[in-house]
Amino acid sequence: MKDALFVVSTGRCGTQWLASVLERLFGDSAVVEHEPLDHDYAMRDMLAARDPHRLDPGHAEPLLDHIAMIEEVLETKPYIECGHPNWSTIPYLVERFAGRVKLVHLVRHPVPTALSWLTHYAYCPPASAHLPMRVLVSPFDEGVRHPEYRERWESMTPYEKALYYWLEVNALGAEMVDRGDVPSITVRYEDLFRGLALERLLAFANAPDVARDVPAADEHVDRFRFFSPVWNDLGAIADHPAVVALAERLGYDALDFDEEKLQRRYLNASP
Repeated sequence: MKDALFVVSTGRCGTQWLASVLERLFGDSAVVEHEPLDHDYAMRDMLAARDPHRLDPGHAEPLLDHIAMIEEVLETKPYIECGHPNWSTIPYLVERFAGRVKLVHLVRHPVPTALSWLTHYAYCPPASAHLPMRVLVSPFDEGVRHPEYRERWESMTPYEKALYYWLEVNALGAEMVDRGDVPSITVRYEDLFRGLALERLLAFANAPDVARDVPAADEHVDRFRFFSPVWNDLGAIADHPAVVALAERLGYDALDFDEEKLQRRYLNASP
């Protein structure tokens, strides 16, 4: 029986690139997936249910089928999954595959992470009036770690709400690492793309050494590169002490960012 490795992340932090690296290195010796279920991971529902068997049948079926597929793969090959939609299912996956699972907590500075999600209209007025707003997680969802945000939610900007999403996902990721009952590492996006963490991650994943035929760090893999429809006060992150504290714990100064550079990337439709 082989092991499964799951990457826990907010998304918008290099998981497409990482999946391409791992797929290239492992080849046919492992199954590497990037966001195989997408919305069928039922992220907000699983946060509350904690077990797919407690979901309504429409949500439970694709998730249970996916877990059965992973079980089948593990009979002969390692299974590796990158991407953000699995984040709220991670505690269940750790229990389901106990003794044969590893975790990579992949993190990125909260400010560019939040801005990147705004380019996907997270928490923004939808592009068409008939479309619902894209809410990644809400403090009113059962199972959140920071329900205190309920009191200020309505007054928060889309950027601040995306920071809240960063907080919830990474609070869960840090909690899973801290438990110490599953092999896990925390990797910073910035270190990964500076070439400072890839070797450690590949060793943790037991990746084959095929002369390390990996894409260059600047060889971006992003099929979903867009620009933000809004721009809010980036300094408002200082009004979110829980975000600032978790960022510091993960090795970031939450107030250390170059707004002009971020505007060029996320607001203006220019290179």
